[in-house]
Amino acid sequence: MVSNRMIVTFLLIAVVALAGSGCSDDNPVTPSSSIDTAPPAVPANLSVAYNASAAVINWNMNTVDTDLAGYIVVREHNGVTDTLVSTPTLENSFVDATPPTGSSLYHVYAVDTTGNQSGVATVALTISLGHQVSELNQ
Repeated sequence: MVSNRMIVTFLLIAVVALAGSGCSDDNPVTPSSSIDTAPPAVPANLSVAYNASAAVINWNMNTVDTDLAGYIVVREHNGVTDTLVSTPTLENSFVDATPPTGSSLYHVYAVDTTGNQSGVATVALTISLGHQVSELNQ
């Protein structure tokens, strides 16, 4: 017959064995891979040209970031922001077929496959009623 003393001794041995099994804060678990938090490079040499009633926005293709998903293009005009390219695309130009008269800012930024976003490159375009155009890179 098993005595109470033997059961308590057995339980104490089991607790000590579990405590020494490496399940402590002394042995933290480290992830096997790191999370990508590095943003892609800012689109370089952004320019805009007004041609036959369309605005053509161009920039240099990113050849540095191997995880580049693409570019997003946004137009800002009179306090209204329109996302012209909402899904990242690997194209390095965009044609705004209906640019509004007046001053507009075009913003382009890169996105990688993890969702990190670059800084924003901006270029300005002003179209007057007589179709006089001025461009300004910012």
